[in-house]
Amino acid sequence: MREGSRVRPDELDADAVVLTAGPWVNELLEDPLPVKVTRETLAYFRPEGGRPIPSVVSFKPGRHTHEMYSLHDPKHGLKVGAHHAGPEADANVPGEPEPELIERIAAWANSTYRLADPEPVGAETCMYTTTADESFILERRGRVVIGSPCSGHGFKFAPAIGERLAALAVDAA
Repeated sequence: MREGSRVRPDELDADAVVLTAGPWVNELLEDPLPVKVTRETLAYFRPEGGRPIPSVVSFKPGRHTHEMYSLHDPKHGLKVGAHHAGPEADANVPGEPEPELIERIAAWANSTYRLADPEPVGAETCMYTTTADESFILERRGRVVIGSPCSGHGFKFAPAIGERLAALAVDAA
């Protein structure tokens, strides 16, 4: 195992290689995956009274996909993001949070929660990979097992995705 360095799957001597490279996945594959890479903005808030807050998902009207989401954050108390609102981006090029999205996120957070301060205490970006229909890509190509559970959405399914990738790796060996 080499930490902090890029390794192509064909450079590894192993019966099976599990590739879960997020927005860099297509840099490591001969035949690219049909994913779009976007830079998403998220903001952090402090809830009133510092008490834990439940996760909330706001769905887009008439669709089965979410628009805004919030999760407990151990440092600040609340992490809030706008789902699929960021621009397409290159994961190798640094980017800053989008000011318009911070405003939109803050407006939603203030209408949804009681916050100690209406302004975010911090903001940052994260990279999303997404397929056109928002489905996961969990497949085997020769000895390479590819896991592209499409960013934050896939995080909610981590145990099931891990089991599927492990099964594919054992079957690939």
